[in-house]
Amino acid sequence: MPDPLAHHPSMLIIKPDSMPRLWWLFPWSIARQLHRNCNALRALADKLDAEVTALKSSREHWIAKHDRAYAVAMHNERVIREMEERRR
Repeated sequence: MPDPLAHHPSMLIIKPDSMPRLWWLFPWSIARQLHRNCNALRALADKLDAEVTALKSSREHWIAKHDRAYAVAMHNERVIREMEERRR
């Protein structure tokens, strides 16, 4: 069977091939731990999704920040030019 991740080797899917030792002695504790792990992963995925969405929508923020920095640089350049003209 061909490897389904051969086209994208940076993707990693962890599939355990065995259950924890003596899992049949404490099946509910194993189920509870798996439930906690799944909820933690879901919370992490939601957080990362929110960050990606915020980064995508913050493009306008960075453009505005660039425009402000450019305006400040042009203002400073004009002030320096005026000061040099006054010295002459």
